[in-house]
Amino acid sequence: MSNTNIPDEFTEIYEGGKGIRFKIKDVSINGKGNIFTTDKGGKVTVALSLFHNCTDCGTSVNQVIVGLAGEDRAQVTIWNGFQFSGGDPKIIEGGEKLSAGESNTAPEWVKVQFQLTIPDRKGEYYIRARYAQDYAGNLATEAGRKIEQTIHEEPLKWWKVDRPAGPDAKSNIGLVIVE
Repeated sequence: MSNTNIPDEFTEIYEGGKGIRFKIKDVSINGKGNIFTTDKGGKVTVALSLFHNCTDCGTSVNQVIVGLAGEDRAQVTIWNGFQFSGGDPKIIEGGEKLSAGESNTAPEWVKVQFQLTIPDRKGEYYIRARYAQDYAGNLATEAGRKIEQTIHEEPLKWWKVDRPAGPDAKSNIGLVIVE
């Protein structure tokens, strides 16, 4: 199924810089592509490929967060690290909180998997992505999911930072239709 509101590859540019923050492609919702139709809400499993290549980010700790259009905050941090995705995850300790992140020497495509909660009422629910730059986040790559991590809520609050209505339609990466 094709939808012109959902690109095959999404790119988050670095506003004010000359490069990008990250790219997302190969989105699959419950194994069915980037559009999934169901008769009820609940949990869906999303898998995708992510490429974080933010040379303009300097030494910042970066996250990629995902949620639904119209919500007040993101639901999940899917990637955490420095400039480049790929490589073995590192354990980052912040007080009593454990975090896993990637710090590669060059960017690589990585596969991530996570769950979202879809409302149990009829409607179209666009899945959107954006960046965050908090001190800690979660890593949803296969290697990252094997590490016991504290669930970090702080990056999820970036959903509306510098975007008062949250990420717009240009940030669409998927769609769940509840009929």
